[in-house]
Amino acid sequence: MICLVSAKNAPGVTTTAVALAEIWPRPVLVAECDPRYGDILAGYQQGTGDMTKGLLGLAAIHQRSDITQQVYHFVQPLSPGSEARLLAGIQVPAQAPGVAALWEPLSHLLPSLIVKRRPVDVLVDCGSLHSPYAPLPLIRNADLVLLLTGDHLEHIRAAHDAVQTLTAHLMAARPYADPSWRLAAVVRPPSSQRHNSRKAIQHTLEIDTIAEIRHDERVGAELLGRRHLPGGYLRSAYMRDVKVLQASIDQQLSRPAPAARTGHLSLPAGHGEAAHVG
Repeated sequence: MICLVSAKNAPGVTTTAVALAEIWPRPVLVAECDPRYGDILAGYQQGTGDMTKGLLGLAAIHQRSDITQQVYHFVQPLSPGSEARLLAGIQVPAQAPGVAALWEPLSHLLPSLIVKRRPVDVLVDCGSLHSPYAPLPLIRNADLVLLLTGDHLEHIRAAHDAVQTLTAHLMAARPYADPSWRLAAVVRPPSSQRHNSRKAIQHTLEIDTIAEIRHDERVGAELLGRRHLPGGYLRSAYMRDVKVLQASIDQQLSRPAPAARTGHLSLPAGHGEAAHVG
């Protein structure tokens, strides 16, 4: 399970998740868990999707029964003819409290999702880290968390603070694992003008910065459904960057896990005894 999140205003989280899913080399599900609202049904799908399939329907089931065998009944194609699947999110922020109870069970179900005996990779659109009802259990249990950031100083500063917050959440879930092994950054410049290099951003954030997706206003708008996708968009520079990101994700996930961190436990000596290690 790969969680995509931003530190500030979720710049490009949804478009990145959609673009990744459309070129993903294995079965993949996009789980739209942004607690502010989902863009995909009204945007990328232009209203052609099924409003009854998504988090809201799953939350209704969760109120009265176990959802372990129910998740895939509430997914739909990400786009017509697409192999990728979508678990659609809420449509207005007022619906967030109604689905927040799903974050904990989904954090255990999605990483091990299997359909027709095939494992399904899951891309979770988490939106902004600091949104009310943010899907923190999903982030804590992710195999990889991708922090998306712009290259302006204000973006980098917000991302730096987010790294500290995310590190704390990852450590809480796996106290003896190195949290930086499950956390990486992706740079998404908000314009064609560059302000800080990927190398400089990595130095500031002190985590792997595994890719940069160049600004492409046209393709970005099209992925949000504001225009029709042009012929050959999969060959655009934007999508080439997305393919590099996908390969980098696979590389991050295939690395051998670092040695577990060890802690030192001190026990008080009993009365008349000397504390010692031996």
